[in-house]
Amino acid sequence: MKEYKEITKIYEDIQNLNIQGATNVTIATFEGVKFYIEQSKQEDSNLFYNEFLEIAQKLANARMNEPLARNGVKFVKYFLKKKFPVLPEINIMKRDISQLCDDYLDMISGFTEKGSKKQLIERCAPLLKNLDKIFTHCHSSTVVSLIIELSKGDSNFEVVCTETRPRFQGRTTAKNLLAAGVKTTLIADSAGESFIIGRGSVPIDVVFIGCDQITAKGHAINKIGSWGLGVAAHYAGKPLYVVTPLLKIDPDSFHHSVEIEVREDSELWPEAPKGLHMFNPAFEIVDSMLITGYVTEFGILKPNEVDRVAQEKYPWLLEE
Repeated sequence: MKEYKEITKIYEDIQNLNIQGATNVTIATFEGVKFYIEQSKQEDSNLFYNEFLEIAQKLANARMNEPLARNGVKFVKYFLKKKFPVLPEINIMKRDISQLCDDYLDMISGFTEKGSKKQLIERCAPLLKNLDKIFTHCHSSTVVSLIIELSKGDSNFEVVCTETRPRFQGRTTAKNLLAAGVKTTLIADSAGESFIIGRGSVPIDVVFIGCDQITAKGHAINKIGSWGLGVAAHYAGKPLYVVTPLLKIDPDSFHHSVEIEVREDSELWPEAPKGLHMFNPAFEIVDSMLITGYVTEFGILKPNEVDRVAQEKYPWLLEE
């Protein structure tokens, strides 16, 4: 298969974290797919399909804890084959693959009627309106959107967010909240647990975290540090909600254990002294027992309900 330097660049940008966030990784994956569709001169339908799938799966697997992109590839593959049990002509296949990419992107990133963020906020925000001192960790565009909605009309509303070392994604959260007029306090990661149990400058009602991956048993995989915050919330009797579309569930976790991405040591300390051993996991598992509920496009779900609802609403996720 021909190598496309533009697609290689997208792959490297995902791997090197120049593209961050599950939604952005999925958008980039489909940008690569669409580039292939536009540029390919392949005339054999089967070879075209196989090349498309190879590129899509390579981009979607550039980082291991990104099931949203992998599920997008499943979505395109499933509905293309459902419509065409036998592969159609290439021009028809190109048109339909491109449209299916757009349909999935509308589901995950848009505020259209089908957009999971719109549905999540419409269904769940009214149930959380009594909470106005919110703690959050790292950066999640879905969490930020929910917080902004909850803040409307509440003069007492306030958010505490972590800086999120070593790449400081929490600063993005802080900037976005400030731009929306939300009173925001940024703290060091290591101060998080103290704030949650009531020893900080803001009394915390609830912890909201995003999610990179949902496992088949209702555990959440999120930025390193999330488990400790969950334990603190559990200790203090504060609810912890994982704010995420169910499209981040990992179907592979029904059959295999989940691996955690470990990043380069240099991310922690670029000029570290020789001989120093470092370990830099990007994420960790937040056990289901620490999670009060998942705030999703289908309402607020208990961790033990996530598998069933995902299979009911997105049956194609488990189809090969």
